[in-house]
Amino acid sequence: MHTPSVLRRILVLHAAATLITAIAAAVGAWLLIDSTGDHLQRQILDEYADKMQAGLERNARGWSISEAAAAGLRGGGSSFSFWVEDRGHRIAIENLKSDPSLTVPTRRATTYFRRVRGSKIYSGVSVPMVREPGSWIVIVQNLDHPDVIFDDLRTQIIMVGGGLLAIFLIGLLTVDTYIIRQSLAPVKRASREVEQVSPNQLQQRVSTEGMPEEVLPLLRAFNGALDRVEDAYRIEREFAADAAHELRTPLAILRLLVEGSPGGYAGKGAPVASDVQTRMLRQIDVVEAIVERLLLVAEVDAMACDPDDVVELRGVVEDRVAAIVPLLIAKGHGVEIVGSEHVLACASEHVVGRALDSLLENAARHTPEGTGITVRVGPGAEVQVADTGPGLNLSEAQLFGRFEAVRRDLSRSSGLGLAIASELMRKVGGQLETRANEPEGTVFTLRFRPA
Repeated sequence: MHTPSVLRRILVLHAAATLITAIAAAVGAWLLIDSTGDHLQRQILDEYADKMQAGLERNARGWSISEAAAAGLRGGGSSFSFWVEDRGHRIAIENLKSDPSLTVPTRRATTYFRRVRGSKIYSGVSVPMVREPGSWIVIVQNLDHPDVIFDDLRTQIIMVGGGLLAIFLIGLLTVDTYIIRQSLAPVKRASREVEQVSPNQLQQRVSTEGMPEEVLPLLRAFNGALDRVEDAYRIEREFAADAAHELRTPLAILRLLVEGSPGGYAGKGAPVASDVQTRMLRQIDVVEAIVERLLLVAEVDAMACDPDDVVELRGVVEDRVAAIVPLLIAKGHGVEIVGSEHVLACASEHVVGRALDSLLENAARHTPEGTGITVRVGPGAEVQVADTGPGLNLSEAQLFGRFEAVRRDLSRSSGLGLAIASELMRKVGGQLETRANEPEGTVFTLRFRPA
């Protein structure tokens, strides 16, 4: 599904509005220039008509005009033509230019007109003669003549104005793009903060500082929803932990009652329990394992992870290996630390230590006596724990499932250590991976985000 861009939508709408406004302004300016030009031209034509009214005289050859009036009329340039329409006949004026021959209106009032001949445009006026009823003074100007600069000026204004308008629009859209991007920058920052919110980081909230007023209600509603989700998650976690703690005492009492019943377990050297008591004790073991899982899950869920934490992996590895060495020696295992001396990763020391403890305890449980465990730091922001146990025939989904009761031997275990390690790695944005070791065994890798 196509998601429209707010930036693109604003720019398109603003460009359309600006373009319409600019076109309207340009059309208005063109109409103003055109009407002003027509007004000035009519003023010139009226002035010439008044001069002809005063200076025209009929003679035997037709019409003539005084030399003073003719000089004033010729001062307008060779773009003008003058003649008299006398009862349907065109009569030239002796000392004035009379070209071309056009059909002109002859009405009782002064009439302005335009005519087109080929590629040329003519503008003129016909004025009834005061002293000669039935005769009209005709003045015509060739607008394409080089002497006429107003039409050229009008064309130049339109062309130059259009070019400047295009440059203005491009510059305006460029500035608008920058302004809108700057205005939307807080929204993009909020989007990045929202992306960082996860089930492992429910305490994080989107900052409303510097946000536009239009976006604030949405962000406040989102933060309020996170508050409610965090509260519900906390209540669920506390309920699971409280239930597990409450069940421990009844289960301990129940075990004592079953073991101390006649024919049951009374300690070392006691008679073998009955078949019913054996099945009851196995069910108690299952329930105690479930309680243990609930407590461990509550512990993991309660761990808060700061995304800005940085830890030095080699130091944590040495501390955790030193803590578990007595257990490994007691079981006849050897352990060595190899790899990089100094590696930084994005995680807290507590999370790294707890995840590493789970892998070391798992390796100690499933490694045959007399064999070794290798802990490698690096390359990169990772820690590998390799054992020589029986290996794995399960998928990672099964192996790291939170309540998968997976056992590689028959010893009593909650089967949750690897799931805890996997959950902790997700909390810090890392990953727990597994692969087969050569010639046998398994390699678990804690892969962190590099600092």
